[in-house]
Amino acid sequence: MSDRLTFARLVNDEGDMAGHVAYALYTRDKLTFIETFRLDKGRLPRDEELDAFIVTANLDLRVSAYRSEAERSLEVFVQEVLEESTGEIARLYQRELCRQLARSRSFIRAVAENLAANLLAAACVAVLAVVLYGSRIGFGNLVADVFGYHVISRPSDPPLRPGAGDLPAVPANH
Repeated sequence: MSDRLTFARLVNDEGDMAGHVAYALYTRDKLTFIETFRLDKGRLPRDEELDAFIVTANLDLRVSAYRSEAERSLEVFVQEVLEESTGEIARLYQRELCRQLARSRSFIRAVAENLAANLLAAACVAVLAVVLYGSRIGFGNLVADVFGYHVISRPSDPPLRPGAGDLPAVPANH
């Protein structure tokens, strides 16, 4: 009986990882058998003695045992790789989180920046309102309204706004 037959019994196809590991386990046992035989008998086993081991290794029960041991070994390996990868991912995540937090601004600074931005926005709205209102009633009348007086125009002065020259000047407290 040959190792090719054993390989064919243990490995179903090229992608059968459990089969490849099972064949490696068979090879380990075969080498252990040869070494133990050499130590016990003082010589290497003859072909018929080695064939007896191979026949025993190809029994359905032994093939099943090799595959089961290979599957358990692969499961342990995958579990260890997953645990290591998960740990590494967690460490990378923690490092990135710490880096992001260190780079972020403090609460007080964020509040101050937002306050400044809101004040600037309010100032822009106020300037826009003044410009629109001033263009509607005239800037001279706007200044008079804001500071509480009326502009009295002289007859030779051009009106501040269209039609404003016809109105008599009236004190603001009136």
